[in-house]
Amino acid sequence: MGADSAVVEDRREFWEGPVPVPTGANTEFWAATLEGELVYQHCEECGAAQLYPRAVCTGCGAVDPPFEASSGVGTVYSYTVCHVPGEPGFGDRTPYVVAAIDLEEGPRLLALVDCAPERVEIGTALEVTFWQVSDEAALPVFVPR
Repeated sequence: MGADSAVVEDRREFWEGPVPVPTGANTEFWAATLEGELVYQHCEECGAAQLYPRAVCTGCGAVDPPFEASSGVGTVYSYTVCHVPGEPGFGDRTPYVVAAIDLEEGPRLLALVDCAPERVEIGTALEVTFWQVSDEAALPVFVPR
């Protein structure tokens, strides 16, 4: 792990939720998660920042925008508290928080927030951690700062 890398907690033995399958444009993203790094794409043509990874820039259509490391810090743009599990493996987590998180670098992503629901509100500062759920991927999960 690099000096600025986040914690990667191995949850492979106990994880019952969905497991990402790295393919195509997202392969580099998932490889970085295993190293405790959250990366996003930053287009050299138009400057657009995007996350989730795509084969083309959403701003200008440039092919294969390069990845850059994120600080892994962001704020809650919006959130919901899930009282009914939306995916297998989340039944024992209810209630849990899923938030739209604005990263410092610009992109917004949807992610699980690992804390009691009453600790989250719009504007809450968060930082990324990772839950390794397979040999190929670790889920970015956020916690309050």
